[in-house]
Amino acid sequence: MVQIGVTEFVKRQTPESRYTHFDGDWDELLQLVRAHWPQRETSPHNSSVALVPMPQAQAHRFYTGIIEITPDTPLKAEFLPRVEGEEPFIQVSAAGGGKQPAQSAEIILYSHETLAQDGDAPTTREADYYVVSVNAYASLEKEPMSPMTMARNFLGLKGGTRPEVPYTAEEFARAIVYWGRHARTS
Repeated sequence: MVQIGVTEFVKRQTPESRYTHFDGDWDELLQLVRAHWPQRETSPHNSSVALVPMPQAQAHRFYTGIIEITPDTPLKAEFLPRVEGEEPFIQVSAAGGGKQPAQSAEIILYSHETLAQDGDAPTTREADYYVVSVNAYASLEKEPMSPMTMARNFLGLKGGTRPEVPYTAEEFARAIVYWGRHARTS
């Protein structure tokens, strides 16, 4: 049986944060991940990254703060890191608004070895895979990774995981177009 844990990084995804979150505790989320582990997919870019889809019946327990921007959407730009220790960058969010129940969700897990290569593994091995992100989507389709996350990964910057299979120009372009029309609520 695969042992699954939770990283400190994902714990920033709370109801009070601007990030996607699960309406339950970490133990409940881990139970869902374990139950749906057989349906996991492997990332097309990293063989040690697992993508575990959440069942449609549970989608309402996940919340997304990603909205489509309109000409009337007030935007706010901040220069800050995702977490302490990472380089800051410009982050644009939609002022006001709140999170909405998701239409679909998936959990992103990294193997212990991958986290160790990045210097992000727990000091003692507690699991084989760790939850690093709760991704909730406003539609049934996955949104692309943010271009900044892709760049951080591609360049191997602090907080990034270098892909085994590089992103294509089309993947970068689709991410730029998508995130040029969407933002997190603040």
